[in-house]
Formats: sequence, C-alpha cells, structure tokens
Amino acid sequence: MRDWQAGGGVRGDKIPRTYTTGAWPYEATATDDAPVSVHYSLALARALDKIAEDRGLSHRGLSMEAGLSAPTVGRIVRGEVYPDLATLARLEAALDVADLYPAGLHRRIRSAADPTGQ
Repeated sequence: MRDWQAGGGVRGDKIPRTYTTGAWPYEATATDDAPVSVHYSLALARALDKIAEDRGLSHRGLSMEAGLSAPTVGRIVRGEVYPDLATLARLEAALDVADLYPAGLHRRIRSAADPTGQ
C-alpha cells in the first residue's frame, strides 16, 4: 500500500502546497510523496478560483456568500489549509454546485501511480 493511500490522515500532513511544485493552484503538480488529500485540495482550489472568476467575485466574496470567515476561500485556493466537511458543504450549498472536486479522484490518482493496477 502506498503512503498516500494509508496517509495517516490530514492531522499529520503538512499544508497542501508543501507537497507540490509550481505555483498554486494552476501550475502546481503534486509530488510523488503527496497524500491523496493534496490532490483533492488542488482540485478544490482550482474549482473555487474558477467559480470566483466566472462570477466576478473575490475569494472573500465567495467566503461571505457561504457564511464562512472572510479569508477561508483564499486560504484554500492558496493551498494553506485542508477544508473540513462543513466548509465544503457550505460552499457547495451557497454556490449551488455539486462538484467542487471530481468524484472518484482517488481512483485516477491510483491508476496514474500504478498503471499496472497492482
């Protein structure tokens, strides 16, 4: 079992951007030792930044629409925090979206990490 699968959970992980190279969120690439949570954080950061741009809102504006503290979305987009389930739920409900990150992302990561399927 690869480390990203066992992972030990978010509690022991460093902030997401420390497991990447390149500028967050669009140029960042997860390193080989990145836990699966980093891949999800990166996909979420990209989705939130795009939603903000599409709606002509700042990250602060998205946070306020979702009833979150003002810097929350900015911190997520910059890869400084792992959002909790309540934050994700508030964002999806307030923004009326159902796919802030792609379903089954872990399967694509696993396939890329081990194309033989073993």
